[in-house]
Amino acid sequence: MRTFQDKNSEFYEGLPFMVIRGLHIPFPCVAEVKFDGEFQYIIKRKNQVYLVNKQEHGRIRTDMPVTQLDIPDDSVLIGELIWGRGDNFYDFLRHKLDPNLNLVIFGCLRWGGEDVWKHYDYLETRKLLESHQFNNKKVCLAPKTVCRNQKELDSFFNLVTSKGFEGIVIKDPLSKYIDGETGRWAKRKYETDNDFVIMGFQSGTKRAKNLSILVGHKINGKIERLCYVGGGFTLEQKDALLKSLKNIVIERNGEEYLVDPRIVVTVKHCGVIRNNEGKIHSLRHPRFKCFRFDKTVEQIDTIR
Repeated sequence: MRTFQDKNSEFYEGLPFMVIRGLHIPFPCVAEVKFDGEFQYIIKRKNQVYLVNKQEHGRIRTDMPVTQLDIPDDSVLIGELIWGRGDNFYDFLRHKLDPNLNLVIFGCLRWGGEDVWKHYDYLETRKLLESHQFNNKKVCLAPKTVCRNQKELDSFFNLVTSKGFEGIVIKDPLSKYIDGETGRWAKRKYETDNDFVIMGFQSGTKRAKNLSILVGHKINGKIERLCYVGGGFTLEQKDALLKSLKNIVIERNGEEYLVDPRIVVTVKHCGVIRNNEGKIHSLRHPRFKCFRFDKTVEQIDTIR
């Protein structure tokens, strides 16, 4: 695999990028599985296929199995580069330079020189993609279903998240891919919350705004560390919490301060992250929700 970075590459010229800000999607709608990897433009020029990440990152890849695509010259697809099933972004990060990554395609911007994104709606674009054989076992189209009402949408969402995926992308079937914000696509992610105890913290330069807390859960009667949480706090909450935590420090390891586990907090998150052995080692997108002064350490949750 050849990979390089070029944020000023000519590849980015004229390429649209949609920002999903959907609030209301009419029924019937199309729901696709949301994969957790790295956004890609799949660009074919002069019989060479390039995988091009967002311009802010500028990563460009060639010579991977997934770039062996039988698509017309002067074509641009959009998709997600993933590892394995594509249900865990941290799996992707661990393997992001592995040439054997997989690719999920969910859109087309240009096909054989024609600007599809300007003229085709979602249904027309999907029909174009489904009519083509990509001739590559490591490439697939994003699985989708048509939902006629909220009950069907909820059912598909529950099925997708029960299999460990982050959620779904809901699309107005008559919408076009646009450059900028759209109100006609929406993301729906799995979310839940649990009560944990603060086991430690990191604060960088000891300033409150850099505070991240180490939370733990209870397994077999013992408190086990889970992950760090840095989002969801107001600056005032961080300032007050840092002052309290400094008073209960019991040990320091470099930039990490361990504290007497006595403060219980509720953390909102999008599910668990497992290691290669299937054991939970972190949470997906954790963020602080509230303090639970009404709960004791004995009442914190166990995550399995």
